[in-house]
Amino acid sequence: MLDSTKPYCGFNNIDELNAHAQRVFAECLEVPNELLPEAFHDKVRGGRTLARLSDMCEELADTETAHQKAKAAKARNIEKLRKQFEQKAIYTTHKGGTDFVDMESGFDYSDNEADDLQLTKNMMAFVGGMVSRGMIDADDLLED
Repeated sequence: MLDSTKPYCGFNNIDELNAHAQRVFAECLEVPNELLPEAFHDKVRGGRTLARLSDMCEELADTETAHQKAKAAKARNIEKLRKQFEQKAIYTTHKGGTDFVDMESGFDYSDNEADDLQLTKNMMAFVGGMVSRGMIDADDLLED
């Protein structure tokens, strides 16, 4: 709703007014399905407005595949562990003269990113495998 108290035809500044005008104009122009790739077809209306096409393109540009997200999380985790290693590593020289690396304490994985759903699935599969191999009894898993 336009606010008559605002200086630019109901908007705070000229940029807001310009963005609104572009959006309204984009809603008026419709591109028929024949001119669009199959993925952008609208079977109900026979075409899409420029505004809707713009929204769809933004959605496609912003989406990362699950593999890309997992790869980025893995890279961040590796970087955190690398920094821990640099802080905790102890270098000593032994009889052969080569450097030997020792860690004063182990890695802290509590800060790492993890896919909780996948982690739960992996744990369930692990326990299921232990039950099926006879390593543990399913009755042992039940709470008293």
